[in-house]
Amino acid sequence: MSGVNQNIGKTWSWRETCPFSQVIEIKDQVFLSGQPPLDDEGNVVAPNDIAGQTRCVFENMKRVLESKGLSLKNLVRLNTYYVFDGEDDDATKYWEDMTRVRLEYFPDPGPAATAVRIKGMPYEGQLIQIEGIALKNADFAKRVRVMPEGSWDWSISVPLSQGWVCDDRIYVGGQISADKKGVAVHVNDVVSQTNAIYDYIDTVVRDGGGDPGDLAHLKICFKYDSSGRHENVYLQKIIEVTKNRYGSKCPVITCFGVDLLYPGLVLEIDAMAFKTSHSRISTTPRLGKDFGDCFAAAITAGHETWIGGQEAIGPNGSVMFHGDAVAQAKIVFENLKVLLGKAGLNIEDIVRLNMFFVGEGDISQEFHDVMRVWQEFAPQSNPTMTSVKAYELSSPGVEFMAECIAMKC
Repeated sequence: MSGVNQNIGKTWSWRETCPFSQVIEIKDQVFLSGQPPLDDEGNVVAPNDIAGQTRCVFENMKRVLESKGLSLKNLVRLNTYYVFDGEDDDATKYWEDMTRVRLEYFPDPGPAATAVRIKGMPYEGQLIQIEGIALKNADFAKRVRVMPEGSWDWSISVPLSQGWVCDDRIYVGGQISADKKGVAVHVNDVVSQTNAIYDYIDTVVRDGGGDPGDLAHLKICFKYDSSGRHENVYLQKIIEVTKNRYGSKCPVITCFGVDLLYPGLVLEIDAMAFKTSHSRISTTPRLGKDFGDCFAAAITAGHETWIGGQEAIGPNGSVMFHGDAVAQAKIVFENLKVLLGKAGLNIEDIVRLNMFFVGEGDISQEFHDVMRVWQEFAPQSNPTMTSVKAYELSSPGVEFMAECIAMKC
């Protein structure tokens, strides 16, 4: 594949030798790894200062894009992960402080974006990480913004987009159940909020020239359960609504526990759809024992394959290597390899790998151990990568999950 480049001049770096790339260019798409607030020696910049770290992340992103002859205006999709360890009543102000810095960098019109509050990052003191997809050449020139009438809005004015049509793909930004002022609608009602969000997603897809049956990927960010119950009730209900809504056309999914920005919200979902014909790949093991058979494990359209979140779940629904992220990563990476093979691809065709950890305290050692597992498992594969610590995954004892995008040149 073209454009794999780990060394793009003086910019940030990980603390240890890393098998992942900062940016990959393939055809007219450019994939950016999660940009952290790190300097060129791997030190966290402005520890525990969200404004300073946000500025550092965007400056890193600018340099990475410039290495490909692009700028922030080329971004069509942006995923922001941030950490806020404080009272819920203060979360909105924290997000707005972060977003005021982001507004200095957002192009107008901006990308389809998602911003979710997660539990942690690979390094202590790190508060934010942002990944993106940018377009160049013909795909950039032909992109079409989607802003349906009647959509919800953010609590402060931002130039972000609800969706972008990019050739045969439709990127849908993170959708929430909110009104024009960013106030939660259907407060704490997970079924009603899920249906409202899917109404928004379906509208963006239709306005982009597609059909809800074209959905290929859903990233479901559900409110974590702090009660200590064995199963997350929110996630169970979200999965049931999704199955009832899309039936045999359920896309691939990635699910992880977060905290939500506005009081009363219990989930946020972003999406991607293929307008052209696509094929579904299903296999076991799947995500969790209650997910059923209707969700695809991978969806392929043309030269592009999206694989949903994979966990170390056995055929009987039990968690393998309970509580051991590194051992689970080996199972997950093997799952990815099997699914890629079914799509006629191999592990070297991955252009983006997203990894989700669960654990208490500092996960930097687990993060580096898993990087080494990947390097041993796929020594010739250097995709872009984003890693964060979620509050929870699909089942108790699941400590690691990964999803990916793969493409043939």
